[in-house]
Amino acid sequence: MRIEYTCGNTALAKKINDMDLELVCSEESQIVNEIERLKKNKDKVHSIPVEKTLELLDKCGRMWLNREYSKKHIEVLSHILNQSQELVTYELENSMQMLLKENLQAVIREELGHIDILDNWVGTSYGKVHRQPRGVMFHNVSGNAFVVIPTSISMGLLSKNCNLVKVSGDEPYFAYAFYKSLIEIDPTIEERLSVVYFNSECSNIYETIVRETDCVIHWGGEHSGRIMAELCAKYNSHLVMHGAKISFEVIDKVENINNVAKGVARDMVCWEQKACLSPRIVFVNKELDIKLLAESIAESLNELAERFPKAYLNPWSSMKAIQDRQYCLLKYGIKKERNAKLYGSYNADYTIILSDGMPDKEDIDRCFNRFIFICPYDNTDEVHEYVENNLKAYLQTMGYSGADEEFVEKMTLLGVSIVTKPGEMPLHYPGTSHDGLHNLNEMTIVVSAQI
Repeated sequence: MRIEYTCGNTALAKKINDMDLELVCSEESQIVNEIERLKKNKDKVHSIPVEKTLELLDKCGRMWLNREYSKKHIEVLSHILNQSQELVTYELENSMQMLLKENLQAVIREELGHIDILDNWVGTSYGKVHRQPRGVMFHNVSGNAFVVIPTSISMGLLSKNCNLVKVSGDEPYFAYAFYKSLIEIDPTIEERLSVVYFNSECSNIYETIVRETDCVIHWGGEHSGRIMAELCAKYNSHLVMHGAKISFEVIDKVENINNVAKGVARDMVCWEQKACLSPRIVFVNKELDIKLLAESIAESLNELAERFPKAYLNPWSSMKAIQDRQYCLLKYGIKKERNAKLYGSYNADYTIILSDGMPDKEDIDRCFNRFIFICPYDNTDEVHEYVENNLKAYLQTMGYSGADEEFVEKMTLLGVSIVTKPGEMPLHYPGTSHDGLHNLNEMTIVVSAQI
């Protein structure tokens, strides 16, 4: 399959799982031309009413929610992501629901305070306030969860910025397909949106882009995030950072242990734990029946495997899960002389490691593709201490079952930016924060008039 982006003329052959792709790469000069083209359109884009963009995104979301339309794209994404079509469909439809008009209107109200503030001056106690776009935005997109594509692009369009999107080499398809669907509805979208691909090893291109644009929104890992932060500091470009994050669950009290287990299992399945909001560790109060919880999570994962089966499009996906499973059992059972027990499938469908000690940070990074640690605690202070010492720089979502408001307050002071019930970690309601930020707020500047 050949994927041609907004610009570029050099095809790069790439094999992802069982799919052969040709990605049309852009040279530095071509990307500079794209940025210049977008800059010339800033005034025109600023004059587009928000209502028009809302209608465009609503039509696009409904188009993708039509399974006849999305079917061919789901087939491709399934191969690239090494996920079953059932799981991709579920994730895609949840993502596209967020593009519906009523949801985006709620986002604007919650994040910016007033539905008209992007179009008009709004009255305040001191005078008037208005939100203005930053200019040309660079979206540096990772390939771990394609939900970031419609989120990032829709916020860039709603905020009246012009947008340059660089797709990930790990998942180079969806941004292109989403862009093409917008073009189908409104061909003029190309005046404010460009999607490109280039070799990430060409660091000089990143420096050129950051120097020539007004704002960067980064979705990616720790190493690439550090590079973008340094470049943005060098060229005084505003940075919206969505970097490497780790999420977890705390089960302190329960009304029904089986219902909580089902929620934890649902949280694990979405995005095959590649999204920042996916749990990698479950802390459980020792007063609860932890063995029953582990068994119930395993049973729920078995049931979910029928509805959302795992895909095995390359041998490594199963080999690594088995290797990591055996490594952790040996490390936390024999080497560290602890009690470590496995609740796992006969194949690589899921792995639950129940350990009476806390895992090392390096082993939390093994928790992908339905792999999780369950760790008992005597007091929530143990959880707080462990998170502070090991995860503080990476905190995002905490699934919580309990009633200790003081503990929740302490964890959010530590850096947790989203607190949900088990089973709702993948759900982002309109207006909720993302990594402690509101993207529309970060993509615009506040202008106050006191005259």
